[in-house]
Amino acid sequence: MPETLDRLRSALADRYTIERPLGRGGMAIVYLARDLKHERQVAIKILRPELTETLGVARFLREVTIAANLAHPHIVPVFDSGEADGFLYYVMPYVEGESLRERLNSEKQLSLDDSLRITREVADALSYAHSHGVVHRDIKPENILLESGHAVVADFGIARAITVAGGEQLTGTGVSLGTPAYMSPEQGHGHVDGRSDIYSLGCVLYEMLTGEPPFTGATGQAVIARHMQEAPRSLTVVRPTVPPSVEFAVQAALAKVPADRPSTAEQFVELFDTPVPTREYPVHTTARWRLVALLATVIFAAVGFGLWRSATGGVTRADGFDPARIAVLYFDDFSEEQNLGYLANGFTDAVMHELSLVQALHVISRNGVKPYRDTPVPLDSIARVFRVGTVIEGSVTRSAEQLRVTVQIIETASMTHLASISRDRPWGDWLTIVDEIVGEVAREFREQLGVEI
Repeated sequence: MPETLDRLRSALADRYTIERPLGRGGMAIVYLARDLKHERQVAIKILRPELTETLGVARFLREVTIAANLAHPHIVPVFDSGEADGFLYYVMPYVEGESLRERLNSEKQLSLDDSLRITREVADALSYAHSHGVVHRDIKPENILLESGHAVVADFGIARAITVAGGEQLTGTGVSLGTPAYMSPEQGHGHVDGRSDIYSLGCVLYEMLTGEPPFTGATGQAVIARHMQEAPRSLTVVRPTVPPSVEFAVQAALAKVPADRPSTAEQFVELFDTPVPTREYPVHTTARWRLVALLATVIFAAVGFGLWRSATGGVTRADGFDPARIAVLYFDDFSEEQNLGYLANGFTDAVMHELSLVQALHVISRNGVKPYRDTPVPLDSIARVFRVGTVIEGSVTRSAEQLRVTVQIIETASMTHLASISRDRPWGDWLTIVDEIVGEVAREFREQLGVEI
């Protein structure tokens, strides 16, 4: 290594004075240096030799030039790049202060305010870069630097530059383009867009709030497999003070399918301040728990209605299906742009979770119903698989600034729609929509059963 450093110093002596190593990453070694022309400290990143050997140098430098044209207050700019004596390098300003990784190492969990502020600043950088066609591909705490308390993102466009310049020759180099703990499920296939960065940022926010990424494992392959197959544990299990809207936003960002995530980084952070139906509010102070109680009562009414019809000769449950077994199917996204998947999932999870809290009911798990998501399987077939007496399905769609949510409750013995209600309300007014829909379902059952619900 000393001879390598001497050779590097000699190769760059006319422009930079190499002072000392700053760190080593998966793709590069970082050195603190002095920019002789501008008399300033800089960070020079030297690509690993085994990586350099596989790259098309000219193409790599062309791609770095694209990244060098990004100018944003939360993006660390690229000052210079080049090749000298076999070294491929790029130069960035030396950011005084710590990285987010260093701060997490010392504090483990950050305050909610700091976590959301850092996330908003990184999202602002992502929004700008994505609008210029640049995807980061390696958002992680090590690449988020904290300068005067504000987040700046390093290495924009570098992973893409390496991918484009290396092509298939990268296979077998041992270089990982992306970090398993923060990689989106689709990143291993190489086909990514800005929504992959949103997933990674969701992982970073998850770690800032809980002290660890959403998925860990003994090997990188094990972690990647968990990203692809498992649902992350709720933030509130570890940190009950996390607001429901933040929990909802993180779960939306961590959706397995890109189409189910917020479409843009801006849309992701907007979810932090958008009321959503959730269980976390106190019973005596919020409408949400009144909705939960009302929704549970409605389901009891549906069960009771099926039993009442059976007792009066309307339906005989000879099939053995249990009226108290309920399948909540994934809500459909019927929006024209197909970009409300995260919201449809949020409604599905909220209904599923709240009903599962009622001991008298057996709600099929999310993993149980997942194989029937976006598939043309008939409802009676699903009912036979799970032996459920009640199925709930729904949909969301958007027209201009109006959101429409539709919910149907179906008795599976005769495939009778016990209730079918839809509501249109201004975009963002989701809690009101749920309140009105559940209230309408309750009215339907009051009329049919002749009881006060």
